[in-house]
Amino acid sequence: MWKSTMKKLVLLDADVIIDLHSLQLFDAITRGYDVYVVRTVFREARFYPYKDQALPIDIKDKVTIVDVLDEQLLKKVKLEAREAFLGIDPGETESIAYLSTSVKNILFCTCDHSAIQLISYMELEHTSISVEKALEGIGRHGKNLYPRHREKVFRDNINKGKILRIQYKKMF
Repeated sequence: MWKSTMKKLVLLDADVIIDLHSLQLFDAITRGYDVYVVRTVFREARFYPYKDQALPIDIKDKVTIVDVLDEQLLKKVKLEAREAFLGIDPGETESIAYLSTSVKNILFCTCDHSAIQLISYMELEHTSISVEKALEGIGRHGKNLYPRHREKVFRDNINKGKILRIQYKKMF
């Protein structure tokens, strides 16, 4: 049991869960990391495409599901997204809310451009990771990754979020 507590923690977004299943890499992530998901993401990641089929996703025994019950915190994330003119879905909102107050040393892994930009806008980029980097962290080098999984795309979106912060952040 002590070995699993030594693993790094990742908080996955629904798009990452779906893509990792499609690429047959989800089990590798769960072997290499302790995987957390917020309840909304758990509900969003229901099926994945594989060989012209929609296959069900069953991760309840492979991840830790966390709840974000602080309405003020969720409102804050939504306000920050509106302020930066970014649209994010409920799972990403809940994940970023969890990330912003987590006392755990956890990294949020998403490939959604708006979510990555919002993380940077909110100055949380040090608590995030690209899919490519997450896989490299467990010794897997994904040759078949989608462009949105690449570290370069992730960094480009982090930089866009920094620009948005300069443009729109209300400095008091």
